[in-house]
Amino acid sequence: MEADMPAELVPKSVVQLPAPTASTASHELTDLCLALWARMGLSWKPAVEWFPRVVVLHSAIYRTMFDSSSEGDIDAVLLADERRNSPLDNLRDHIPLAMVPVIDLGGRAGRFADVHFDLMQQTTWAETAKCILDFRRRRQQLAAHIRSTNTPETRFLAHAFAAGRSIEAKRYPMTSASISYPGFPSAAKTIPIAEDLSHRGLLLKTFFDRVHECGACGSRRLTVREECPSCRSADMFEAELIHHYRCAALRPEGDFRQGSALVCPKCSQQLRHYGKDYDKPGHSQICRRCKDSTSEPAVGFVCQDCDARADGDSVKRIDLFSYALTDQALSLLTSPEKKLPTSLLGLPPSLVQELDRARMTGAKGPPLAVTELRYGARESLIKSKGQDVFEKLRRLFIENLSNYLAETGSVHKGAAADYFIMTAKGDATLSEQISAMLSICEASLGEKLDPRPRVATKTGQASR
Repeated sequence: MEADMPAELVPKSVVQLPAPTASTASHELTDLCLALWARMGLSWKPAVEWFPRVVVLHSAIYRTMFDSSSEGDIDAVLLADERRNSPLDNLRDHIPLAMVPVIDLGGRAGRFADVHFDLMQQTTWAETAKCILDFRRRRQQLAAHIRSTNTPETRFLAHAFAAGRSIEAKRYPMTSASISYPGFPSAAKTIPIAEDLSHRGLLLKTFFDRVHECGACGSRRLTVREECPSCRSADMFEAELIHHYRCAALRPEGDFRQGSALVCPKCSQQLRHYGKDYDKPGHSQICRRCKDSTSEPAVGFVCQDCDARADGDSVKRIDLFSYALTDQALSLLTSPEKKLPTSLLGLPPSLVQELDRARMTGAKGPPLAVTELRYGARESLIKSKGQDVFEKLRRLFIENLSNYLAETGSVHKGAAADYFIMTAKGDATLSEQISAMLSICEASLGEKLDPRPRVATKTGQASR
């Protein structure tokens, strides 16, 4: 811990929090706070690390309450960041997921920290102690091999367990991603890990929102607007439509208006009586740029970050989710014995469950062949047609395959690959059967996926 120094000598790189009104009062408050912590069960000085740097001005006070000299495991991270306008959604990108709380000393971090502590606000004393103790209690419930792991996925799950919170999506317009996961890394880092764990059956995902993404810069801060279908201008105004009974002309009122009179632009007859000569059945949108009219304006998007424009039909749609630990994840995190077999990591949960059922049935049927399926045309299709086109073709192919195997097998969609199970009847016959089946399933697609099968394993016996 750095020594105390006069304020005028504190480097600009050192955070300076607001000083208490009187040092004597501060020490008295410190004693009261420590006494409360002891009554709550926090009888030791919590071991901490500072982020991003030590608060030198009040180091004597914090030295009394926290131990920053410990070289072992820590109880918390003290956040002493007084930036006023920078985004906080990436705070955990810089603070490792160490299964300990982040204590906000400045009061700005809000939901991105686990608790706020201010010596001058007595309500924060008990909240801070409870947070530290809750993290510690849940951390001790984790299996020893989980606490010592360094793999990103396992530490992600372990931190969610220790924090006692779901990976909950929140809107956050300060960044171009427009979403954050408070208490976890930024969306760019959290979503890939969470999606992978969801496919493994370790996280349950819940729909949060659908957003639109700029195809040029990837920003999700888009303005939605009505546009002219002809020239895509948003400079439109609403006008009443006039329907001339005699010649069936249906046009905006401005086309009929000649001074104070209404004259049909189609047959040149003057319209005198509403309800007898004409009526007004509705409204139309008129474009000031190209003068075209329409009753159904197009929907367009404009990126707030790069000004790129996209049509409503072509803009990329992104579904966002929140995530929560499943019972399987809780069992794996807390059981000293139970570990997910390495051979099953990354497989769809439905496939793992079916393989478990197959192993449990013993010798009641013929062996099952598990085949991994990847697509040789994936990259070229995504590059030329886009991700949405590839995924649509993939869904149609899987549907064809599921229908083909309706009575003899099953299909399971994965993240990077798909899998199917079918009855094995010998290597040569099986290979020929798979090749013919995939050709049939691909024949009706508009584009070729080039499915490439690999028989991954054979179970002992079938469950059917």
